[in-house]
Amino acid sequence: MLHFVLAFAGEATNRYFGAPPGVLRLLRQERPLVVLLIIGMAALFCLVGLYDLAGVGRFRRLPFLRTVLATVGAVYTVRGLELPRDVAAAVKFPAFGRQYIVFSAVALAIGLATLGGTFGQWRSLAGAARRNFN
Repeated sequence: MLHFVLAFAGEATNRYFGAPPGVLRLLRQERPLVVLLIIGMAALFCLVGLYDLAGVGRFRRLPFLRTVLATVGAVYTVRGLELPRDVAAAVKFPAFGRQYIVFSAVALAIGLATLGGTFGQWRSLAGAARRNFN
């Protein structure tokens, strides 16, 4: 939901939440492409959420369920591994945005939980291919 809001928020809000320089530049230029780009990211996060729900049986089985969940868990975990660097930067540079520590910690928690759940249920997720959760 945050990314849907960010699509229409200003440059300062996007900067606070860590938008890359290219996105910030497009926001300054008021290019419509940036809104589509951010909405596309929001749609991708929604799709990931549907895969998470499918993994716990709350949504119908989706294609490549185990592969997508393992990949998502790995990506979030790798992103979360920036946590020590963020903490060190916050200690060394008082102006460093402490929100990045929270972002990294949340990404690490989501990644490890997704990996743990995926590999803990690996066999049952394979069996889910023959079932349809409604």
